[in-house]
Amino acid sequence: MKLEGSSKPEQISHWNEVFAKKPSFFGEEPSDCAQSALALFRKDGIRSVLELGCGQGRDTFLFARNGLAVTALDYSETAVSFVQEKAKTAEITDRVHAQIHNVSKPLPFPDNSFDACFSHMLLCMELTIAEIGFILHETHRILKPGGLMVYSVRSNFDRHYRTGNNLGEDIYEIGGFIIHFFTEEKIRMLAKGYDLLELERLEEGSLPRDLFVVTLRKAAYPEEGKS
Repeated sequence: MKLEGSSKPEQISHWNEVFAKKPSFFGEEPSDCAQSALALFRKDGIRSVLELGCGQGRDTFLFARNGLAVTALDYSETAVSFVQEKAKTAEITDRVHAQIHNVSKPLPFPDNSFDACFSHMLLCMELTIAEIGFILHETHRILKPGGLMVYSVRSNFDRHYRTGNNLGEDIYEIGGFIIHFFTEEKIRMLAKGYDLLELERLEEGSLPRDLFVVTLRKAAYPEEGKS
C-alpha cells in the first residue's frame, strides 16, 4: 500500500530538521515506557537490547547507564550522530552502539542476537500494517528464544485520533507528523509468533498522548510448531 500524500524520504528530512533544531525534542528524561521496560528487563535478566527508533537517545542512555548493552537504530542521521557524540562524552561507547537504519528494511543482525527489543512510538509512524508486520517478524528473528519485545504506539483513545489528513489504515498527517493509530484488535493481530504478556494504556507528555504499551515474548510461529 502506498500512503496517499506522504513520502518517507520527506519524513526522514523532516525528522533530521526537527532533531537539528532542538537537541532534546522529546525532553531530557527517559520515557515512562522505558522506565517500565527497564524494571522488566532487570527481572528477566536481560543484558542486550536492540532499540528501534532511538531518536536523540533519552531511553538509550537509561538502559546503558543501568548496565545494558544497547544497539540503537534510527533512520535520522542527525539523531544517530547526536547519540554517538553523547555516548563519547559520557564515556559509555562500550555500552551504546548507534547506527543508521530504516526499519522497513531487514535488520542487519544474525538470528537470535539480542535478549530484548525496545521501541517507543516508532511503530506508530509512517508505516503500513504490512510493514509493521514485517518489522515484528524481523524482531522475532533477531531475538533469542524467549526474548522480550516491548513497544509503545499511539492508541485509538488518543485525542488526535481521526484528526488531520487521513492517509488510510488509521494513519493521519497531523502538523507535518505522520501517525499510525492502533486499536487493541490490531495489536493482537500483529502479535503472531509471540506470547502477548501485557497490554496496557498510559498517558505521556503535556498533550497528553494516549499510548498502548505492549509486552511480547518470543514464541514459535504456528507453522514452526507443526510436526
